[in-house]
Amino acid sequence: MSEAPEARPGAPADPPSAGTMASPPPRGPRRWPRALLAVAAGIVLLLSLAGLGVDVVSAKLEGNITSIDISDTTGRPHVTVPVVDDQGNYSAVNILLMGSDSRAGETSKRYGDPDVYTGERSDTTILLHLSKDRSFATAVSIPRDTWVMIPECKSNGETVGGFEAKFNTAFEIAGPGCTVKLVEQMTGLTIDNFAVVDFTGFKNVVDALGGVEVCLTEAVSDPASDLELPAGTSIVNGEQALSFVRARKTLSDGSDLSRIKRQQAFLSSMIREASSTGLLLNPVRLFSVLDSATKGLTTDPGLADIDVLRDMALSVQGMAPGDIAFLTMPWLERGDGENVIIDEQGAAPLWQSMKDDVPWIKPKKPSGSGANSTKITVAPSEITVRVLNGSGVAGRAAEVAAALEAQGFTVVEIGDADRPDYATTEIRHDAPSAEAARTVLEALPGATTLADDASATITIVLGASFTGVSTVETGSTAGATDAGRETDTITDPTTADKVRCG
Repeated sequence: MSEAPEARPGAPADPPSAGTMASPPPRGPRRWPRALLAVAAGIVLLLSLAGLGVDVVSAKLEGNITSIDISDTTGRPHVTVPVVDDQGNYSAVNILLMGSDSRAGETSKRYGDPDVYTGERSDTTILLHLSKDRSFATAVSIPRDTWVMIPECKSNGETVGGFEAKFNTAFEIAGPGCTVKLVEQMTGLTIDNFAVVDFTGFKNVVDALGGVEVCLTEAVSDPASDLELPAGTSIVNGEQALSFVRARKTLSDGSDLSRIKRQQAFLSSMIREASSTGLLLNPVRLFSVLDSATKGLTTDPGLADIDVLRDMALSVQGMAPGDIAFLTMPWLERGDGENVIIDEQGAAPLWQSMKDDVPWIKPKKPSGSGANSTKITVAPSEITVRVLNGSGVAGRAAEVAAALEAQGFTVVEIGDADRPDYATTEIRHDAPSAEAARTVLEALPGATTLADDASATITIVLGASFTGVSTVETGSTAGATDAGRETDTITDPTTADKVRCG
């Protein structure tokens, strides 16, 4: 592994002195948020290492990772909590994932080179909590436009910070250590590990997975990135994935918060792909992907140890996509039309749940656990469907689509089936969408559910047996924590097994 001092990565000229409340220095041109792809690479890296044996995960990968000791920046020794103790017990762990907007892995491993890192920011920040028993994970996205008090941090022997600015200013003036200190200040949690990832080699990860599915409520045509995608679901390759992230103003409302939702949806889709393909069973193919991914990875010294990273990955190998919750930190409008502030009251229970190591969104219980297996657990508002008419009755697909949308379902396509003489209505779905398909079945009594790995988006093929759309009554407990608190203060919580359109 290579070591680098945590020098100041391209701070702006003449920052405010410590303790001042001045506004931050002017920002340079905003860079496209390609960093979220690197965050996805980091998460897939963590989940994927479990598929490699000791002989394959070698010093080669460890030598790719850049290590930074942030003790001087934070002002305290950074102690890495062991992933597993001598008795084989795991520890709960908080990992801060940061996506850098630089090309760090392509030309240099040295943080602080002003010719390479001028203006470097963390465009994407996710606080990832892995539970002690590894039954769940909680990933909280922190909006980069959150207005905060930047803590005082050391950088190149100087004290910087101590002023109010956007969240990602901490990374700009003093690197990942200052961002770690800021998140600890905001949450009251201890950050055990951190990882800074860039997009080096990420196209290889996407392509190795055979592409990643994205879903759009409207078609997108973005001349700036040459991205052309239809409404509904599409499989994007590595090049398209980069363009999908670069196309900001042509997707949703162009805000940072809507971009976060797309980040979470992309990460969820990537995790589903990694969990459902043969990549993890092919060590040679996987090693090639990991070789590229680790070249763009910078971590604390503890996580840079490939044995520790492998232990971390092995500890989560039993975690299913439905056990990984994605949330956005509760926020309020700041009133300036551009930034937000943390909703302290709304966020406090979330930080406490992570401190207490309890899930905010309860993981689904297996059918043999004693839970009521007939209960509907996925709300219509969380489900995206295609409606195809195979009944032979003109206009039926549009009629059914309207009825489903009235209940909260998202319909991304209305059309004709491959033939007009289906006797029975079919609900086609892939394995991760099985629970959602049960909700659709509740709305279409008499239909048949069919497992179809080619149907990443649930596809309804209407047949002659169709009699009408019924009202779905969900009995979900997925929206409450162990303490019984509802998630109404959290922005759009979801889990990695859900397909979301944006």
